[in-house]
Amino acid sequence: METSRLLLRRLTVSDASELYKATGNPEVMRYWASGGDQDIEQTGQRIDRINDHWTKHGFGDWGVIEKESGRLIGFSGLHHIADMVEVNIGYAFKKSKWRQGFGFETGQAVLDFGFRRLGLSGVVAVIWSDNIASIKLAEKFGMKFWKQFTWGGEPHVAYSMSSEGWNHFQKVA
Repeated sequence: METSRLLLRRLTVSDASELYKATGNPEVMRYWASGGDQDIEQTGQRIDRINDHWTKHGFGDWGVIEKESGRLIGFSGLHHIADMVEVNIGYAFKKSKWRQGFGFETGQAVLDFGFRRLGLSGVVAVIWSDNIASIKLAEKFGMKFWKQFTWGGEPHVAYSMSSEGWNHFQKVA
């Protein structure tokens, strides 16, 4: 998949050392339930789990490549998370790539894939309650507040969007 500045492709174990620059950073992974990776080997295991999700469900997370540099800057995609039937959108980028619009650009492509290519009826964004940047990004995607709950012992919010909401959002955006 491609956007104007990014290429999204399946991750391979050979991506582990570059992806670790995002997944090994505690600040980047602060809001991921699984936390950050302790070493490149753990990042390789993360990639294996991502690829297992692809095999099982026909979708998952992609590696996000910045076209200008040709470098992997993070990962994003659609996935199931523990104890939830809904499909969740997630993303994590190297800290040096924050606040440059990559999250929004990637999220738009991922949501479009989910609704138009996969035919999903809905997508959620499960977000730690104090992750204001991700809440604002979900709202920018056109997602609406759905519920507040405790998950993994931590306060979370969920934002959601239906396929009809996505179609409407695309018409007015």
